[in-house]
Amino acid sequence: MLMSVMVMAKKTVQPQAEGEKTAKRTAAEMGTFVDTRDGTEYKTCKIGNQVWLAENLKFELDSDDCVAYDEDYQYFDKYGYLYSEKGLKEAIPEGWHLPTKKEWETMVRFAKKDSRCKDVLSVIASEEWIESSSDKYGFSMVAGGMRCENGDFDLIDFSAHFWCVEKTVDPISHAIGREKFYTCVRFEDGCDEIDDEDYPAYASVRLIKDAE
Repeated sequence: MLMSVMVMAKKTVQPQAEGEKTAKRTAAEMGTFVDTRDGTEYKTCKIGNQVWLAENLKFELDSDDCVAYDEDYQYFDKYGYLYSEKGLKEAIPEGWHLPTKKEWETMVRFAKKDSRCKDVLSVIASEEWIESSSDKYGFSMVAGGMRCENGDFDLIDFSAHFWCVEKTVDPISHAIGREKFYTCVRFEDGCDEIDDEDYPAYASVRLIKDAE
């Protein structure tokens, strides 16, 4: 079973001085994580009680279940890989996990309340994507687009699509099962609604650190 949710935010139009943006990034709780499988070092950030990768995942699979946008590596450093559903389990390093929809919602809710803002992209998007964003927490979301079922690439620099994972729930007992299914969240500048959308064949990956 696959489903996805679109989370969009209205564009912030009030500019900020560069010094103010730098000060806010400095105040963020930043760290690093090195993926020992390939030596890639990632920035991390803390938002509320969650520790997130502050970059899109870049682990290369020995299959066609990961791909650079438009199969062009000029996009790789900034956007990382787009992954298919089949590649997700292998792509995730030990100590980290795909967020659930609820974990995404927890992050968004905290950021909006903590920053007293209506538009979450005004505090979690990279300044390269949304110039007026403060990127307060160092999350630096980028709009990496997606790959469609027909193989076409679309929406680069327009919207960000991220895989998340859920567990099945028995409709009678409400017990949580072992089987997992994947969904997708979408962030888009220009609106502040949450709507269902068709899921992509390939999407970006952001991870949350496992609880210690």
